[in-house]
Amino acid sequence: MRRIVVNITIIFLMTFLFAGVCYAAGEDMQSADSEQSGLTLSETMEMALIKSIQLEQAEKDEERAEEVRHASRSGYIRGVANTPMTGELYVSASGAGEPFFQFLSADAQWGISKKMLEIAKDSITLQAKKGYFDVLQKQQKVVKAQVELDKAQRDYRSAAARKSVGMASTSQVQGAKAAVEQKASNLEQARADLEKAYRSLNKLIGNKPTERPELVTPIEYEKLEPPALENKIATALSSDNNPYMWVKEENYDLSKYTWTFAQVEEAGLIDTEKANLSYQDAQKDMRNTIHELYDTLKTLEASYESAKQAVTSAESALATTQAMFNVGMVTKSEVLEKKATLETAKDGLLKVKSLYAITKETFEKPWLAVTTAGAGSSSQAT
Repeated sequence: MRRIVVNITIIFLMTFLFAGVCYAAGEDMQSADSEQSGLTLSETMEMALIKSIQLEQAEKDEERAEEVRHASRSGYIRGVANTPMTGELYVSASGAGEPFFQFLSADAQWGISKKMLEIAKDSITLQAKKGYFDVLQKQQKVVKAQVELDKAQRDYRSAAARKSVGMASTSQVQGAKAAVEQKASNLEQARADLEKAYRSLNKLIGNKPTERPELVTPIEYEKLEPPALENKIATALSSDNNPYMWVKEENYDLSKYTWTFAQVEEAGLIDTEKANLSYQDAQKDMRNTIHELYDTLKTLEASYESAKQAVTSAESALATTQAMFNVGMVTKSEVLEKKATLETAKDGLLKVKSLYAITKETFEKPWLAVTTAGAGSSSQAT
């Protein structure tokens, strides 16, 4: 009987220990998977929206405008209920129209605040994309600077060795040393720029300044097939498709009736004329913006093909030189030179891809080109 109890106890302990080991292993694997997953572009944009104080302010503006609208609507309804009808209109009585116009004004301001909230969301999302791409570009610049330093250091060692046997002059060695110092300085600057880009991104998404998440979404080139230019301009000028133009048009309409209760007629008419001029100016700016963005896209498309070809050529040259080095036909310095050329070409291609992606999004949402990133109140689009 005692042997049976001992055996059961041993089995129980072994089972408990095995379960504990499995649980710990599962926790470690989950932690490792989390670390390896990295930070995607979509996650970055979502985090920026959640952490943005500017967006929170825009949301507060929209909430406030809704409360004002509700209060003015209640005041208008009470005014109508207490106003005797003359003919067919309540507002025919002296002063009865003022609550009505106040309600119209508050309703329009609420609509404007909602559109400004929409613009703020788009602007913050674009900021996040720019910050993400900036880190990726700065990382590539660090790689490029490191390869250039490696080459300079090898050239310096080679020059020093040749001088020791009388095959190089002192000035050549000094020149090679100066190149090393310059490339080392360039690398330090590239690393500093990367740190700065990371801090800016962390601030945007609410991370600690010291965090260095792995960015796992590459910058992709997806060519845009834009519609006919005039069709795109017509779409961009339409208040139904462009929240910025909607705000401008609504401000103009708003000016037509707010002065009827707020100020004398002459001043009100002047404000209406000013609002109309602002609306017309916004239309001109938007039309010019579409033209400029379209031209930029076309230029970048040509630049992309050139940059892509430069990378392909550099890769081929490096492969050939590496093969020649393997059989002793060229020096290590020549291999590093081709590698540096390749990293420079990659740097140029990455820059073009980033610019194209940002320009394309701005072309698709042209209000991003004419509004500030922190747009959170109607005053910023009036």
